[in-house]
Amino acid sequence: MISHRLLTQEAIVQLIDQVEKDQHLLFYSYLTQRIDKAKFIGQYVDNQLTAVLAYLSELSFPAFSFYRINQQDVCFPELIVYTRAAIKLDKNVICGIILCQRNLQLFQSFGLITGTPQRFFTMKHIDQSKLLESNMTQLVKEHEFSEVIAFLHKGEMKFFTRSEIERCPFLGVKEGGEFIAVGGFHFYDPLLVEIGNIVTRHDHRGKGLGTLVTSEHTHIGRQLSADVYLGVLAENLPAVHTYESLGFQTVAELSIVDFTLSL
Repeated sequence: MISHRLLTQEAIVQLIDQVEKDQHLLFYSYLTQRIDKAKFIGQYVDNQLTAVLAYLSELSFPAFSFYRINQQDVCFPELIVYTRAAIKLDKNVICGIILCQRNLQLFQSFGLITGTPQRFFTMKHIDQSKLLESNMTQLVKEHEFSEVIAFLHKGEMKFFTRSEIERCPFLGVKEGGEFIAVGGFHFYDPLLVEIGNIVTRHDHRGKGLGTLVTSEHTHIGRQLSADVYLGVLAENLPAVHTYESLGFQTVAELSIVDFTLSL
């Protein structure tokens, strides 16, 4: 018998202990840092939780994360149809998700994917000896938030939210009173730190500013948590090599995917 329902707090807490953070960082963040803004639709087969589709409305697009507890027993069409009704989304709206290869194949098999998936690496900081020392960065102050937000939007930071700069430290490099490089965090918590929003102004790229900003954020993150992550498109080889030079290591190879709920 198949049934669906929103997960209880107890079920969510149980999942936290089951999920492998390195491999399922996005879903783990929904269970922890994003729990107040996420909805978790669980599919049960014979009263056993078999899969969860989590929904987040905080971003500029409908964002999801997917996790399978039992690889064999997922009744995927039923889960999609129930989710669409539960969160009242049009079946043709374009949604975003990050998937492992097995789950990407599942979404593809039902024709939900739109566009071409982008390969994406989750990287974790391993070696502190590779970090740089610099005094070029400065802490972004509250009266500079609007300026930094505009800078990040111009840099096409799709996954940036205003709440990140309000609750996490952001650092920047200025020249002539204007920001030429900025970085911050998606999450800044003892459970995990995720560095993000690293942008260098186009006319200052190639000078190593992004490397310095990333290194300084990693220093700050490691003071709070042993688990410091960042994400990068696999095709962005210069960035991947930069992060590796700073002591990061790829722990998961995933795909950023646009999809619809049009079953």
